Amino acid sequence: MAEDQRAGEHMAEGASATEPARDATQISTQPVSLVTWTLATFDTALFVLLGVLAAHASGGLADLLAGLNTLVGVAVFCYLWALFVLAVRWIHRRVSLDSAGVGTLALHGAAAGSVAGVVFLLGLFVVALVPTLQSGGVRLQAVLLVLLIGAGVAAVVGGVVGLLASLLDIAVYGLAGHLLPEAGSEWVTEPRRR
Repeated sequence: MAEDQRAGEHMAEGASATEPARDATQISTQPVSLVTWTLATFDTALFVLLGVLAAHASGGLADLLAGLNTLVGVAVFCYLWALFVLAVRWIHRRVSLDSAGVGTLALHGAAAGSVAGVVFLLGLFVVALVPTLQSGGVRLQAVLLVLLIGAGVAAVVGGVVGLLASLLDIAVYGLAGHLLPEAGSEWVTEPRRR
């Protein structure tokens, strides 16, 4: 986001002949901004809510919940939330919600969503299939074929979800900037200068 980008520019400006600019590992250890946390949490909660409502409308929610327990549900939610945080952080480090065009943000959202979709699928595969593969219940070739096809589908679905989430984030961010009161000469949604 803008504060992350400004921090990176400030670090590069602070470099001198005796003190080099911070490298990428130091920049990546910066704390995640409040806007990034907020948008990622909003996106995750909305995504899960829409999934639960769709499962309920189709009548499959009872069967789905019967096979889960609280720990599994919380673990899946936290894993999904971490992926949304990483995706939103990746986008905000490259483009600013304040100044970037809708097309640029949507393209970055689709790219981040595609990667997050594939990583989510890989995580589910690891948890579900490693014990089965170790016991010899499934052939490795079948798993790789399903994984290959699933990765393609997950990339497309994740890209669509990322695109829609980025468009929604742009709208929510803009709405917050117009509805919240001004703090001096700055909008509340803009990062404060130190």
